[in-house]
Parts: sequence; structure tokens; C-alpha cells
Amino acid sequence: MDNMHFTFLYVDLYSMGKTWVYPENVIPYNILRYIVKGKAEFCIDGEEIVVEENQIVYIPSGCRMSCNALTDTFEFFSIRFTTSVFYESEDVLDVYYGIPRVTENHGEDTYFKEIYKWVKREHVAKKCFVRGYLDLLIGSLSVRGNVVDREESAFQGEVYDLEKIKRRAMKTRQRIDPRIEIVVDYIVLHPMEKYTPKKMAGMVDLSKQRFSSLFKANVGKTPMEYVREIRLVTAARKLLTSNDNINDIAYAVGYEDTNYFIREFKSAFGYTPNQYRQVARE
Repeated sequence: MDNMHFTFLYVDLYSMGKTWVYPENVIPYNILRYIVKGKAEFCIDGEEIVVEENQIVYIPSGCRMSCNALTDTFEFFSIRFTTSVFYESEDVLDVYYGIPRVTENHGEDTYFKEIYKWVKREHVAKKCFVRGYLDLLIGSLSVRGNVVDREESAFQGEVYDLEKIKRRAMKTRQRIDPRIEIVVDYIVLHPMEKYTPKKMAGMVDLSKQRFSSLFKANVGKTPMEYVREIRLVTAARKLLTSNDNINDIAYAVGYEDTNYFIREFKSAFGYTPNQYRQVARE
């Protein structure tokens, strides 16, 4: 959980009429929606719920969703984002953060409005504010949710001797190795470069074997798995925030073969890039 972070993709303010219907689709990212005005019916993985003004609805990645308006006007903010950590297909924001499907707004609308405002600004600090407000939004919803203390429950039903407790305490206190952090930050800023474990190891003067071992221990995945994830998340953001064609986006995130990029993207998100863009715009 120390390495958990949320990657912002897109935000917009929508105003729909009573005839608005969103047909059932698999959602390839997480969504938080703040209902500004009106009422609508959502069906999420077979569960039918009615949401109305001043409520926040959480829609998890991978769910099947359809919805339709129930009032003449239905207006809402919608934020799309991904999580950096996945736990055996569990819904991280539900199981680990305790965020319920629907929450009454207790001031969280401010975060939606601030994210929307900052996305539209051209300022060097824009990304800092967007990331910060997204973290605050998720944190605020988690505080009021039914979060389960996983660290506490990990002790239940298992006998811990002194050595096990020491090892667990050391693991809990461990921060990401600064050498790995350098490489991680560089990859995020330069996704289009060609990477190999040997090249990344050389960036911080480590052997390939030592670097790969440290990277997996700190990040939870191999170096090349992480590069792939960053490239695809960056591509997903570009698909939602620009009208660039697929070839240009593939090249911009380090793929020379567009067909290979499309296959990789569909494997990660369940949609081709064009389908992903279309679902977002609907």
C-alpha cells in the first residue's frame, strides 16, 4: 500500500436531458461522479441504484455499467482514473479503502470543482494540484467509508514469533529505494524511450540482476512490466484528452508498431484504443 498511487485520466462536467441513456459497457477505468443536479438510475454489475443531487457514486474499473436519466436535467462531474496496484482482481477502493458505491456529499464537491478548474488552466503547477485534489477526494471518501484494517487483520489467526514481528515491522517501515525512485520518475517523464533492464540498471550504477531484484521488491512488478504500464496509462490519458490519431499516440509512448500497441492496449483495458475513446465520449 506504500506504493499505491492514483493516475488521473480525465474530468468533465456533463449536462444530460431526460432521454439520456448510456448502454451497458465494461468500464476500463475507475470513475467518481458527483451529481450536481437531477436524478438517474445506474446499473453496476447487475446492482440497480438511483443516484440524485448531492451524492457521489463510485464506479470501479472492470464493472459492467449502464445508466439513464430520470429527470429533465441530469448534471454531473465525472473523474476517470486508474490505480497503480491490483490485488488479485479485488476492487482496491472498495476492499482496501472502504469507499461505498454511493456517498452523500460532505464537501467533497470542492475537490471535483478544483480538479475541473485546474485541468483547464495552463500552469506549471497544474498536475500537482490535480493529483493532490484527487488524493484528497479519495482520502475523504475513505475516511467516511467502511475501511478494513488489513494490517491489523493480518495478525489474526496466525502465530507471530519475535523474528516474524521484526521482519514485518521492517517491511512496513521500508520506503522505496531512492535508486529505484530515480528510474521510476524518469520512466514516467520519458515513456517513449527504449528501455531494457540493463539500460535502467546503468542509470543508477547497479548490475542488471541487482537492479531487477530491487525493482521488483520496491514496485511489485518487473522493470519491463512497469514500463508497459506507464506507456499504456499515458496512452489512455492522451486518448481522452486529445484528438491525436492512434499512430501518433502509439509513437509518443514508445511503440513503433501500431498493431502491437493496439494488442497491448486491448489486453490491458479490454478495448482497442478507438473503442476506449468512443466509450469515454459516450
